[in-house]
Amino acid sequence: MKGSIPSKPREFITRALKLSLLLAFGFQPISILQAEELAADIEEITVTARKREERLLDVPVSAAALTAEELDRYKTRDLIDLTSRIPGLTIERGTGGGQGGDIQIRGVGNLAVDYGTDQPVSLVIDGMPFQRSHMLDVGFFDTQSVEVLKGPQALYFGKNSPAGVIGVVSRSPTVGADPEGFISASYEFVSEDPVIEAGISFPVSDQLSMRIAGRFQNMNGGWLDNNAEVVDNTVPDVGVGVPFYFSPQPVRGPSMDKYPGQEQTVIRWTTVWEPNDNFQAKLKVFYSDSEQNESGVTILWSCADGVGSNPYYGAGPFLWPDPSQTCTDSPKLERNSALPPAGVIAAHPYIDEDDRFYSSLENNLTTLELTWDLGDYIITSNTSHWDYTHREYTNYDYTSFAVVVSDQGESGDSITQELRLQSNFDGDFNFMVGAFYEDMFRDLEAPVQILPESLSNIFGANTPWPEPGLYQGSYINYHQLWDNDVQSFSVFGSFDYAVSEQWRLSGGVRYTNEDRSAVGGNLHENSGALGFGPVGLVYTPSDETSNTSPELTVSYFPRADLMFYGAFKTGFQSAGISNPGTVPNLSALPEDVANDTLVFDATDVEGFEFGMKGRFMDNRLNAEIAFFRYESEDLQVGIFNSNTTTFTLQNAAVALNKGIEAQAVFRANEAWDLRASLSYAHLEFDEWANAGCHPVDGARTDLATRSSPDCHIGPDGVPIQDLSGIKYGGPPFSINVGATYNTEVSAGWGLEATWDSIHHSEGERSLNQPFTEIPERTVTHLAATVYQTDGPWSVGLMCTNCFNEIYVTRITNKPLAKINPGVNGDMTAYVGRPRLVTLQVTYSLN
Repeated sequence: MKGSIPSKPREFITRALKLSLLLAFGFQPISILQAEELAADIEEITVTARKREERLLDVPVSAAALTAEELDRYKTRDLIDLTSRIPGLTIERGTGGGQGGDIQIRGVGNLAVDYGTDQPVSLVIDGMPFQRSHMLDVGFFDTQSVEVLKGPQALYFGKNSPAGVIGVVSRSPTVGADPEGFISASYEFVSEDPVIEAGISFPVSDQLSMRIAGRFQNMNGGWLDNNAEVVDNTVPDVGVGVPFYFSPQPVRGPSMDKYPGQEQTVIRWTTVWEPNDNFQAKLKVFYSDSEQNESGVTILWSCADGVGSNPYYGAGPFLWPDPSQTCTDSPKLERNSALPPAGVIAAHPYIDEDDRFYSSLENNLTTLELTWDLGDYIITSNTSHWDYTHREYTNYDYTSFAVVVSDQGESGDSITQELRLQSNFDGDFNFMVGAFYEDMFRDLEAPVQILPESLSNIFGANTPWPEPGLYQGSYINYHQLWDNDVQSFSVFGSFDYAVSEQWRLSGGVRYTNEDRSAVGGNLHENSGALGFGPVGLVYTPSDETSNTSPELTVSYFPRADLMFYGAFKTGFQSAGISNPGTVPNLSALPEDVANDTLVFDATDVEGFEFGMKGRFMDNRLNAEIAFFRYESEDLQVGIFNSNTTTFTLQNAAVALNKGIEAQAVFRANEAWDLRASLSYAHLEFDEWANAGCHPVDGARTDLATRSSPDCHIGPDGVPIQDLSGIKYGGPPFSINVGATYNTEVSAGWGLEATWDSIHHSEGERSLNQPFTEIPERTVTHLAATVYQTDGPWSVGLMCTNCFNEIYVTRITNKPLAKINPGVNGDMTAYVGRPRLVTLQVTYSLN
């Protein structure tokens, strides 16, 4: 559904700017000259993009920073919400496997959906870096700031930051300050979602202060309907006439009414100790427990037979249409969450008949930061520990037949230690040196059914499993287990040299060495002709890689609040060991070759960016612009085979990422702030002649050479296509405009009203597959808060996606579905949140 916001970018920009000017000046009985006299300077923002506090204006990095006030404006409690706040940033929650989700900056994200891959965007929370995206599901509240650093950040943040870094800093108490805190209660009306949040800082002594904060959520409903129905799964397929099951297996219908039905508990305890003026210790202990009634936001997008038809479960000639779902010409806020047949679950060794679908995530994070100020030098130690457990029970075929079911998950723990020595000279030259160490372990466990009884036996399996033991009578096709170890060590050094009052040179280099190893295989296998790895076939791949990432930046300051900069930057995404959705059978290969097949190379990135940052119009306007161009070698890409639900990982030869981004904040007068930002990113495979194909692409057997760019059979018998020169990625263009109005409405009471709209253009194809382009969208947020100017109370009403734009952020092939080779197939998509309206009451103690 489209709202009244125009859908074309040019119209959107023109109308938004006119509206902003009208809001700023049209309703104020003052002239522009008077506005200049009344307007205060725009508040300066401080960031830690280079591991030290600096004005955002002085940092030669393209960055977006959101303060605590800006986060609270729309009650941002989920990093995924930043997709509709910051152009050039996309954050998606994972579904159906993978490493927790996907973060994209400038269009660069994780193209390899595999439990063994890391993110190309590093998420840093209170100083600890995360390469897994499971932390996206924790409740972010009581937050001091969020910084989004765009482009390679290897020098200061190390591995897995070639696309950028998202830094989250939680609030801390101030030693010596009076008690301060808050308590708020909110209710979201669409999903029936009550939430209570509270936090308080208090002194324990003159040298010790603490802060305790908590968040408690108990959503009674949701915003995504479940369209699952009780269907007859004994009917024969439309092609061959084979039934699902040879004995009756009653299907039980929907697992829940609405998604996500989230329950969440988040607690953070912070202690700050300052025994003297030269030392500070900051300990943060964080606990989060979240549970939803499904594993993600996957909806039906399109059907192979077109509008008005049903999606299918099956493969090849064996196809069963799902009568509970019908494709329309626009997306619907519905997903299929049907419980598997009672007879199947009765024989399942790990699932009980009373179990309902869920996705649960528990995180425990502890960080300890020690800082010694020695005058000319500052020593900082950051020690962190994270352990997590994620489990999900769901239906991965997204039909009411509910065949592809699993109760699977990942768990792990990580210890990191960083030590930095930073100079603090009064002269023109300063430096920083440091070292970083990480030791991480994680395991994956997944018992999965892919085929019903009929197809299992047709393909040579033996279902139900006849042998005595744990799996007797079950329909499980495989049960895989992977253990992974990662050890990483790096040293780095940077410098900052003021060549003159106007010219500054900065840069440095980081060296990283990383060891990875894994042990994996199937504990049970009953796949027949699908050919998964048999029990007893154990893979032990390992890999050691090293990387040197230099960086050099030249900055020119014509005046104190104006900077031009040019930078050469490099970065890399770690090599990895595939933990595939299904364990392959590589027993015909020598052991070392089979193990090496599961190892994929690191991605190396290098390039340039040029930019300008400044304050203008008597410090009432902050503006910046950046141009960038980077090349990636051995880009990690996953090819999904929807017929077998398997992924094949490849390293694309060379990929290009270039574009422009800009942002501005203008204080029109004491009441009005206007803002605008935009991002354009062009992504293209420069060289990739042997790219894999999706099954829907249809390999042409009459083309036995690589001379055709279309999907064809290559010399080694594998379907390939030439993607050299082909664009990829999500929406290349996005723009955000907004305004905030703040005024006193009566004695002792103030009003803050705010508006933001973000437009995303149409996306590019996924690996050149037709019908995978994400449609354009415009999402608008509105909020108003009435507050006491000298008192503790405030009441706010927040509306996100106010015009109820129903949009998707990714389109993929539905697993085990009908395919018209070379044309189309059944497809699913990740859907964004609809209009949500929240009322919040807050009491502040300060």
